Amino acid sequence: MSAHYRAGYHPSHKPPSKKDGEKATQKEQGFYHTTAWRRVRQIVLQRDNYLCKLGSSKKCTLIATEVHHIQPLEDFPELALDLDNLISCCWWCHEETKQRASRPLPSGVRIIRVRDGEEKETALE
Repeated sequence: MSAHYRAGYHPSHKPPSKKDGEKATQKEQGFYHTTAWRRVRQIVLQRDNYLCKLGSSKKCTLIATEVHHIQPLEDFPELALDLDNLISCCWWCHEETKQRASRPLPSGVRIIRVRDGEEKETALE
C-alpha cells in the first residue's frame, strides 16, 4: 500500500505528544483536513474572486491560494467556519501574518522570492 502525503507534510515531523492535561489544538486535531473546512475554504475563495484581500493595503495583485482566519483559530475556535472571520490571500501575504519562532531553517534550504519581476535567492548552509 502506498502512502499519499500532502506537499510540505511528512509524518516524522508530527508535533510531540501533549503532556497530561494539555488539550490538542484544532489544527493538531486535523481541522484543516475536514470536509467542512474544505467546503468553506472554497466558498471564501470564490466569494473573493480568488484575489488577495489581505494585502489590499499594499496593492497586492497576486492570486489567492490561501484562506486566513482573521481572528486566530487557536484563540477563537467558535469562529473556525464563520465566513465573516475568513479572508482570501496569496501565499506571501499569508506568510507575513504568521509569527515564527526564532529557529533556523534546516540546512540546504533554498529560499527564492520573486517580487515585481525581480528574483532573489538565498541559500542556507
